[in-house]
Amino acid sequence: MDEIEQFVTYIISVKGESDNTALGYENDLRQFEKHLRKFDLDYVDVSSSDAREYVRTLMEKFKERSMLRKLSALRMFYDFLMRRGDIDFNPFEDISLKRNEKRLPSVLTEHEVAMLLSLNGDDFLSKRDHMLFLFIYSTGARISEALSVNVDDIEWSERRIRIQGKGNKMRFLFLNKSVVSQLKEYIAKRAEYIYPEKEDALFIGKNKARLTFSTAHLIFDNARVKLNLDKNLSPHTLRHSFATHMMDHGADIRFIQELLGHESISTTQIYTHVSSKKLKKVYDDTHPHA
Repeated sequence: MDEIEQFVTYIISVKGESDNTALGYENDLRQFEKHLRKFDLDYVDVSSSDAREYVRTLMEKFKERSMLRKLSALRMFYDFLMRRGDIDFNPFEDISLKRNEKRLPSVLTEHEVAMLLSLNGDDFLSKRDHMLFLFIYSTGARISEALSVNVDDIEWSERRIRIQGKGNKMRFLFLNKSVVSQLKEYIAKRAEYIYPEKEDALFIGKNKARLTFSTAHLIFDNARVKLNLDKNLSPHTLRHSFATHMMDHGADIRFIQELLGHESISTTQIYTHVSSKKLKKVYDDTHPHA
């Protein structure tokens, strides 16, 4: 086997990379190998300046996502050669790509949220869909967190639910009085629907078992079609809308950070960009020369 084949075997058997990832890396390295042949270079001959020049040529042809993977493949390959003792340094180690600014999340307007929450039929499954929308928008929960909630997790007197969020971090989801009232009505209808079977999950599917991720996303897809929305509608969209609308109405960013369960304030700061239209309106409405 040549060096690239040995590397691919190594990352699959030792590093545990998937076959698809290994294939992508192999293709990237074969492309690099072809580049070296043009200049009659071997892997061990590549200098830091050679590496930077190669990355510059790639950046003219490929988008950022592809570039990040190619650079990762090259770094790992040269780390592999270093461990074998073939080279003394990794020429790609100090090369970084400037990531583009994070894409702003899709957010519903308050009117669009009201339209979404108006979708409430008479049958149980329609009631469940409505409660799922209301629950996520009212609490800011991730879909994984919402689907993990059991009926017995609800602390009615405190109007809150203790959950285990991302990274096993414990936090509370809070419920306003209106949601508590609607949640009690939903649970009563849920008990009628599920009887005589037993299921702990708050949100259940047609089969009377815990609602699945795929079905939850399908519920949101169907709602988007019904509302004829020309923007993305997903559980994450509703979570983003929760945070944005809270900030629009004056909530402190650190308060929102705690409600969302973000580890770092930098993750929450994206909502300051999302809410910039609100800031502009406040400026236009209040500055004497606006």
